[in-house]
Amino acid sequence: MSANQGEDFAFDELFDRDYLAFYAAELNDETNDDEAETIAELLQLTPGLRILDLPCGHGRIARRLAKMDALVTGIDRSELFVEHARQDAAAHDASVDYRVADMRTISFDSEFDVVLNWFTSFGFGDDETLRTMLARMHRALVPGGRLVVETLNLHQLNLRPYETSHTKELVDENGTHFLIDRSCYDPHDGRLHGRRFITRSGQPTRIIPFDIRLFTLTELSGWLRAAGFAHCQAFGSDCEVFRTDSDRLIVVAQRD
Repeated sequence: MSANQGEDFAFDELFDRDYLAFYAAELNDETNDDEAETIAELLQLTPGLRILDLPCGHGRIARRLAKMDALVTGIDRSELFVEHARQDAAAHDASVDYRVADMRTISFDSEFDVVLNWFTSFGFGDDETLRTMLARMHRALVPGGRLVVETLNLHQLNLRPYETSHTKELVDENGTHFLIDRSCYDPHDGRLHGRRFITRSGQPTRIIPFDIRLFTLTELSGWLRAAGFAHCQAFGSDCEVFRTDSDRLIVVAQRD
């Protein structure tokens, strides 16, 4: 099974309790605070800004933007993630409108000032699905509204013509566990094709295939303009003007 099969992609296997557990150390409070501050700086966030966090995951960004007095709606297809996000918001006295829904089928019409797509969330699905998704994001914005897409910097991935491996380790009372992503980039379709191996002590190894569309700045800007966006600006993770050596690629595009 491959992500480029659109609806058949195993989102629910890739983004589940194991994802939350293995990414917890990386997506800690300091990281989440820093990323929310970066978004606020890029947007010059003011109270009352209507933001659609798409997908919101387990709420690590949405809750922080809400505490900055933005009006945040969070959409994610994972009931587990949305429930986690709701509990987190309640624990921090933050007001976020969380909804369980698929980002590929949103039908908002001129309802938001900002659509936020963060942490390499754009790219799962075939090209037609992705282009349709951009069109739906465009429609969700008011005229002059902005789309923020944050993703990998293709120039910094050290891509090789063979399978490479990245490992996360988790140690708890039940033993030592591993999440291993093995992947290879295909320049002919612009996709990183991978397999995720999750090995928990004493349990069978889970194998989850996936792939994700990667973009150069030029290509992503072209897709955004084709979807009706204009005034595309690109930044790195520290809000610097995007360079080939930037850690990440952040594109801010505006609906006319």
